[in-house]
Amino acid sequence: MRTRKNEILTTAICSFILASIITILKLCIKDFYLKTYTLPFTLLLIVFLFLTFYLKMEKNKKALVLLIPIVLILGGSFIPIASSNKVINVFILPFVMSIFFLSYLNKKYELNRHFWKCIFKLFPNKLLENLKELSIFKKKERKINTSKIANICIGCIIGIPIAFIILSLLTSADQYFNSFIDTLLAFLHNSEKWDTILNNLLKILFYFIIIFNIYRNASKSKKEKQNNEIKTKNVNETIIKTILLIINMVFVLFLISEISKLTINFLELPTEYTYASYAREGFFQLLFVTLINFSIIIYILYYTNTLDNSKNVKRYLLTLIAFSIILIFNSYYRMFLYMYEYGFTILRLQVILFLLMEFILFCICIKKICFHLKMKDSLLFMSVILTTYIVNLYLCIESFINLLNRLFLK
Repeated sequence: MRTRKNEILTTAICSFILASIITILKLCIKDFYLKTYTLPFTLLLIVFLFLTFYLKMEKNKKALVLLIPIVLILGGSFIPIASSNKVINVFILPFVMSIFFLSYLNKKYELNRHFWKCIFKLFPNKLLENLKELSIFKKKERKINTSKIANICIGCIIGIPIAFIILSLLTSADQYFNSFIDTLLAFLHNSEKWDTILNNLLKILFYFIIIFNIYRNASKSKKEKQNNEIKTKNVNETIIKTILLIINMVFVLFLISEISKLTINFLELPTEYTYASYAREGFFQLLFVTLINFSIIIYILYYTNTLDNSKNVKRYLLTLIAFSIILIFNSYYRMFLYMYEYGFTILRLQVILFLLMEFILFCICIKKICFHLKMKDSLLFMSVILTTYIVNLYLCIESFINLLNRLFLK
């Protein structure tokens, strides 16, 4: 009980200090992104590492590898990163830090297909339960002593008038003290200052509740048994095959059209095309189509057991992946034609990196279908996504875009 009480007390003190520092930083620092994102998350991480060290918690040292993407994402705030990446950071970093908090204190923690829910395991999960833990510092309830309360009231009735008499004598005797009391009374009458103080106190309380809840849930995660059992749905094989066959037929028609358009127009369609119009046309629609394909493939692979029972579904799925990869290369071709004429921009480079990530993920799906995967799938997918995102974070900046334009444009 003593150890648990010390742990809660230390966590509460650190949470309060951190909440106060964050509130002060918001008052002192003008840069919105720095004060609301970079510094709070950095301090949250530092205090978490301090708590785990000070309280001598059992640690999973393998999880320290997650500090690499966390530090790189936080470090990206000190370079002129794209505004779109700043927005994405707000969503990505909490997930990565949540995975780190949970896995660092729980050696049995493993990523699975539900890893995106990890952030909700830290907040607001068990919010009331964690706040109730603070009640252990209250003294045992005692019966109310009415005579003591009455004596306090009598003391106030006698003491307050005497205090006012002494105060008036001191203010008339000392001009400086009189000025101090006037300033104090003026401050107490200034409602705007009181509103500011109250507002900041409420902010400290709000941040304290969030931080304390995160740290306590992370600490409790080591005692929780994770259910790694993956349940899949029984979906009718005929339905899956019909859906995949229809989608693949659409892509067959699209492929025939593309071949005709880019060769001798053997379909003899009257639409006139230039390379410029071809490059500009429908690029983001194609990108969205690959995302739809990827969602369908992931659902069949990880949320159904159809592949275990049907080789035909496996063939249809591989065909859909093949068409998706063709679409990726088609998108690459369009984008590079466009950039050859009009140059690189941050958005265009981000799209190229996103297409590369998609290609790698589709290759992983092929290996999963044909040969299975030796390492955990969720960890592999997350590693690819995080690596691509960090590369995007540091390359998709104006200085690098200008360098590419000088190197590759005429």
